[in-house]
Amino acid sequence: MALKRHRLGQRRKALGFSQEKLAHLLGVERSTVVRWENAETDPQPWHRGRIAAALQVTLEQLDDMLADVSVAARRGQATMGQEHPQSIAGATRPELIDGVRDFLTNYLMPPAAPTQSLVDVRRSVGRAHNLYQRASYSSAARLLPDVLGQATALSTGAGGAHRGNAFRLLAAAYIAASKLAVKVGDGDTALLAADRAASAARSAGDKALTAVAAYQAACGLRRLPGRSAEAEQMVRTSIDRLASTSATSDPDLLSAQGALLLLAALMSAKRRQAKESSQLLTRAEGLASTLGTDRNRLWTGFGPTNVVIHAVSAAVRAENADRALALGAQLDTTRLPTVLVGRRAQVHVDLAAAAMISSGDRSASVLHLLEAERIAAEAVHTNIQARTLLLDLLARERRTATPGLRPLAERAGLLV
Repeated sequence: MALKRHRLGQRRKALGFSQEKLAHLLGVERSTVVRWENAETDPQPWHRGRIAAALQVTLEQLDDMLADVSVAARRGQATMGQEHPQSIAGATRPELIDGVRDFLTNYLMPPAAPTQSLVDVRRSVGRAHNLYQRASYSSAARLLPDVLGQATALSTGAGGAHRGNAFRLLAAAYIAASKLAVKVGDGDTALLAADRAASAARSAGDKALTAVAAYQAACGLRRLPGRSAEAEQMVRTSIDRLASTSATSDPDLLSAQGALLLLAALMSAKRRQAKESSQLLTRAEGLASTLGTDRNRLWTGFGPTNVVIHAVSAAVRAENADRALALGAQLDTTRLPTVLVGRRAQVHVDLAAAAMISSGDRSASVLHLLEAERIAAEAVHTNIQARTLLLDLLARERRTATPGLRPLAERAGLLV
């Protein structure tokens, strides 16, 4: 009788790792990973911390994956009325940003002459960000290669008084590309785009944009195995540098610093540093109060409501589900700027995760994901966090079906 740790293998595939790549990251032979996934052997205690870090899960979650051993279905055979787990695709959608990736990696592309005015490029960059924030990720992905080309051409030919504005637009275009890459789970592309955004922002002499680029670089690093500590150090350094500036009344600098504080709070929460995470959220809340209302400076969406949204996310990452659900019940997302559709949907993705952590209630989790889909379909169909959660829900399904789960997974392209 062949056994299989399906959830362990699915998590590896969700991160885009082959067995060979995971083995290389862990410093073991591929056959060792195969034996772990086939439930032939258990990882030694000294391996488990590294496995959890590589798979971006907690030790408790890894233990659950290792304990979840089931009979492997024969080829073409379904188990308990389900599709074979090999029919479940990975959580990432790298093909969505093929055009962006091609633009970023085409180093020998000859410089194009600018064909659009500064006003036209500003409008195009703004549209790309708006599409992203509305969770229209496919449309943003189709638009971005052209926007990046326009902004690059404009910055190449700009001089005099227009040079700074041209490089600001170029930085903003790269930031939009980095955001999209993070959303689909491509850390390498996100990091490359963020690095170019930082270079353009520095050329423009724009400290706030440079800080937003640093935020995006950290988000990209978090998607790469073993680089979370580097991401956190980058965020902390950026926060310290912004805190030392005297321009505390500048709404762009306030928003950039606030966004970095919120990201740092999520990182601390994931490390189970509850007090530290709470302190960072409190600092962000102070900046949001200074800002006054929910705004969207530099497309950060930073403001009082966004602080509460991140408090929900922090509670989920700390696996404090009761706090996440309590905060979510009191949250009023109607105060957010209208364009932040994706952020409204994200709340329900986090609450879906909280429902699973709290009681393993698959039905409540699916209901939150369905609400996120209603608000913005691509917030579930494209977002790697939502897709990974769907895979986890499918893996937990045993004798009884969860209403609405499989149709939702099919719409997300996770069942083939």
